[in-house]
Amino acid sequence: MIGRFKHLFSATGNDVAEEKTDVSATVSPPTVAEDGPALSLADVEREYCTSLLSANALQDVPLSDLEHRVLDEITALLASPDTACDALPRLPEVLPRLMKSLRDERASWEEIARVVGQDPLLVAEVLRLANSPCFRVTTKATCLEQVVMQLGLVGLREVVVTVSLKPIMKLDGGRYWQQAGRRVWSQALAAAVACRSLALSLDAGRFEAYLAGLLHNVGMVLVVQSLSCLSQGDEAPRSIQFYDQIQPLVKRLSCLIARHWDLPAASVEALRERAGSALAVSSPLGRILRHGVHLSMLQALVEDGQVEDPFPYLCALPDVERRACEQALGDIEAQTQSL
Repeated sequence: MIGRFKHLFSATGNDVAEEKTDVSATVSPPTVAEDGPALSLADVEREYCTSLLSANALQDVPLSDLEHRVLDEITALLASPDTACDALPRLPEVLPRLMKSLRDERASWEEIARVVGQDPLLVAEVLRLANSPCFRVTTKATCLEQVVMQLGLVGLREVVVTVSLKPIMKLDGGRYWQQAGRRVWSQALAAAVACRSLALSLDAGRFEAYLAGLLHNVGMVLVVQSLSCLSQGDEAPRSIQFYDQIQPLVKRLSCLIARHWDLPAASVEALRERAGSALAVSSPLGRILRHGVHLSMLQALVEDGQVEDPFPYLCALPDVERRACEQALGDIEAQTQSL
């Protein structure tokens, strides 16, 4: 698989192909256009999803009974936002009030702190995360006021929403699926970091971008949960059909959940665009989310040893977006190592 990714990367342009002569000499001639992207988002998503849910290569075989049942269950959840949200692992009881405060740009840090303070464990987790490499406070923060002084109100909102949503990734069941849940969270956090970095570089709404990145794959939690409940042991999906059908459902489910939670309109719109066709992405935040998701999944594949270098993907981008994505990749690597 590494060879196939190298092959796709080497087809980005003449300069890249010349620099990787030693690699391209070992693979078949390019099958993608030289002026095309190094790797399409659809390819990256399929590779990431396969890596997440299956230890085996995909096969062109009919849907299994397990795959049919999971697809039916996820499709049913799309018909009922309440049922979908109730099916997620338990969230902090203060989350509805917290989301209302985080959604209101006029809310002061004191208002947010008042809601957070109702859950002592939430306060402790907020301080732990604020002091981690993901947010880089200059001196150790011991109270929410110090977090605000160092990260600002937007930084506090990002820390609080991250801590509040992390419990949804704590899945019961077999060890294999618990690990898959942790990987979903790790990739979601990487996407949030990338989207925040891109928003700062491209002058877009930072919190809305961070939130969209954090929640873009929340529907996958329900897929992993369904597989954990319905599979026998570590039985995993293996058909190409399943992966092609489940990914659009996950995107729609993530958007449905975000809308039901009444998240900021810009975040929901970016998720809605992602649930549509690639050509439908037109808003600045929608493009940021697309890049952030792509970069976070590429980084996950790098960590799995399935991609050697994500940077050749950036060669096909306009200069401004390429520089922003390079910065975002650096931020992912630097800020998510300890989480």
